[in-house]
Amino acid sequence: MNIGDNSWVGGKVSKRFFISHASPEKHVALELKAKLDGDAWVDLHEIDLGDLLLEEISSGIEEATDFVLLWSATSAASRWVSFELHMAFIRWLEDNAVAIRIICLDDTKVPLYLRPFLQARGKRSAEEIAAVLMGTVPPKTARRVFFNRNTEIGRIEEALYSPDRAAAFICGMPGSGKRSLAREALSRLTVGSGTIRRVSVTAGTAEPELNLLVTSALGLPPAAENTSPEDVMKATDDLMGSFMDEGGIWVFEDVEHWLEEDGVPGRILANLLATITRASDWVSRLVIFTTRRRPTLHDLEDSVDAFFLTGLAKQHAIPLLRAQGAVGEESELGVVAEELDGHPLALEVVAPRLPLPAAALREQRHTIATDLVDPNAVSATAWRLLEALALVDGPVPAEDLASFLRLSADDMQDAIAQAVQYSLVANSDEGTLALHPLLRDYFLRSFRKQENHVGLTSELADLMKRRLDRVAPGEAGYVPTLLATVKLLGLAGRFDEARSLRTGLIGTLYQTAVELYQEKRYEEALLYIDEAITGAEESDLALRQLQMKTLAYLGNLKDARSIGDDLVRMYPQNAAVLRDRGRVEFIARNWGAAISYFQRAIPFRHNPAQLWSDIAQARMRMSDWNGAAVAAQASIAKGGDTPWTLALYSEALEHLQQLSEAEEVMTRAVTREPNNPAYRHRLGRIALQTGHRQSAIEQFKRSVELDSSFVQSWLSLASALADDGDLEGAQRALAVGRDQPGSPAAVAQNVQAKIHLVMGDLEAAQQSIDSALEGRRDGQNLALAVRICIARAESGLISTGQARARIRALALELDALKQLRFVLDYSREFPKYFD
Repeated sequence: MNIGDNSWVGGKVSKRFFISHASPEKHVALELKAKLDGDAWVDLHEIDLGDLLLEEISSGIEEATDFVLLWSATSAASRWVSFELHMAFIRWLEDNAVAIRIICLDDTKVPLYLRPFLQARGKRSAEEIAAVLMGTVPPKTARRVFFNRNTEIGRIEEALYSPDRAAAFICGMPGSGKRSLAREALSRLTVGSGTIRRVSVTAGTAEPELNLLVTSALGLPPAAENTSPEDVMKATDDLMGSFMDEGGIWVFEDVEHWLEEDGVPGRILANLLATITRASDWVSRLVIFTTRRRPTLHDLEDSVDAFFLTGLAKQHAIPLLRAQGAVGEESELGVVAEELDGHPLALEVVAPRLPLPAAALREQRHTIATDLVDPNAVSATAWRLLEALALVDGPVPAEDLASFLRLSADDMQDAIAQAVQYSLVANSDEGTLALHPLLRDYFLRSFRKQENHVGLTSELADLMKRRLDRVAPGEAGYVPTLLATVKLLGLAGRFDEARSLRTGLIGTLYQTAVELYQEKRYEEALLYIDEAITGAEESDLALRQLQMKTLAYLGNLKDARSIGDDLVRMYPQNAAVLRDRGRVEFIARNWGAAISYFQRAIPFRHNPAQLWSDIAQARMRMSDWNGAAVAAQASIAKGGDTPWTLALYSEALEHLQQLSEAEEVMTRAVTREPNNPAYRHRLGRIALQTGHRQSAIEQFKRSVELDSSFVQSWLSLASALADDGDLEGAQRALAVGRDQPGSPAAVAQNVQAKIHLVMGDLEAAQQSIDSALEGRRDGQNLALAVRICIARAESGLISTGQARARIRALALELDALKQLRFVLDYSREFPKYFD
């Protein structure tokens, strides 16, 4: 291991080489030092294994401009070389912060992820290697490039120097480049490294968390623990104001978390805007906010600017595609830019996959809008890395992640390289890997599907606690590490430990409670809700709403309704409060009351699409299929055409026997969310009713490919295969379905009865359908019982009169269920058994 150092040569900064090699190549490294002395001062010294200091290695790579790896069979097998390479690779991710240069000394195969850095093969002498290093420039890899946003930068500049503008909101869809625009604009318009302070807002950023983030950015001590929300906010306002008085500019990123449902600023953002706009002189002062949703500013429109960041123009989108490795003619790339509306992140994601046919590109647009990444294109290792980053949601060094994931340096490098290739990760301000914000919920849901996810969360919480112990308060990265650790301990069920790190973090406590609620860990969620409640009416509103829903799920409807009624009295025109009060009745299966609250909320919601979807869901529970269809259609008409609402509408149409429309709507849902096994299953069920059995089989197969535990699709697949004559395949699918946890016995017996019927074993079929009817007397079981009864009569096992009597009784049950349509075809084919 050899370390270079800083030096000035001829009035310019010299190169600083870090030369990594295995012991057998030591003589080459030493000779290389001598050959490089003319252009760079390289301090080579050897550290014995027993004296190895990781800090010294890290420092050497941190200060290097060029990382030179002498690649050979021995260096490929050296764990120390692997460690050094791993450290250099992390630096390279920091916008090419170090040049990686691979020199092959022999024919040892170079791993795929290192080939872009290959500089020379077969160079064995120090003189030849030095000539390569000093005579060529290492190739630059594709990196994120800022493309023309001159109009938007001009708008920020105008706001900065306008006496009428105190703040500016940059709005836009995820990945449209809001943060990049803010940073680029201010870097062009301001001078000095201390001019700008950035704060990244999350769902857990309340008054105490904001104070920690602001004081950390300023290098000042935070407010004392358990300071009231009002006092801590005042202290934060004062600090921010002092910084702005000295010419500083604040940038608050992702403030959609501080907006109410209709875009109205919540309490924290409203407080900040009030403070900002109270200043008498706004010239050369500006606060910038980035947000996915456009705020509703009302009386502040004269002093606060807000503009929506549209997609890149074609002439700028095409260079972005090329910078990310896209190939194709100008006209071809122009079509891609138009199809993706110039969305920067979408362009980055799709660039390496071009060329794509038009149909595939349109499908890709939906994928980008929902999941952004094809699960089949990401390795299992990279997927685990992304899940871990989603769970931490804070700064964690790559070596700690590798330890948690039990990955070697090579495997970790491969995983990072793949995540970078798909634009899924980037470097955070702390210099650690960060998941793209748009993807956090996606990979967090994926992580939670693991049976041992709580244990893994606890393990990662331990790792973060050790990390926190190594960072002193006031150091860069301390605050985000603290907040991430508190939340991880909470998600691991370690409430007391989370509270002991720092009390009063009401935003982090609330965010933890929300995630526990989403995991249906309601009792644990209540602990965090109770800890976060301050007694201040406005601060506690969201907590009290979450509290009443949590109590309802725990069966404590009395207290849930009491809290809800109090909130409705205090906030009679708050759509969110009315909706959550309706959710309590929905949880209690009191459908009519739930609908009443949802309807009361509609006039107070700027876009009530979600409320109409709630009403549709409640009406479906009442078997009011016409009402459900009308409500779902109203939601879709108001822009609420989410896959979930489309699926609701399709199900209602299916029950109304409007099968063609149901299939068309369900196809839209599947197109929008192609990896949802439940949606595939529903599309398959509709296909069966429209007589498209092969299409149904394809959908059921795709459903179980996406989720091998999706029992309904296994059983439906078995039933469809039996009807198709594939009895062996039907038996296999049935066996898998029966083995799944929670497999419905009545449905499994129905499928088994059908298989016996197709095989001609009518007695076994009768026994199976009798068992199915004992568990569930629904339309499917009753109809199959009619079919088996007819088969037994036709084969002479029972008389026609006996069959008629039994079928009459079954038909009366079907008529009571309004499902006589299930046996309509039988009545036409075998009229003698029907009255």
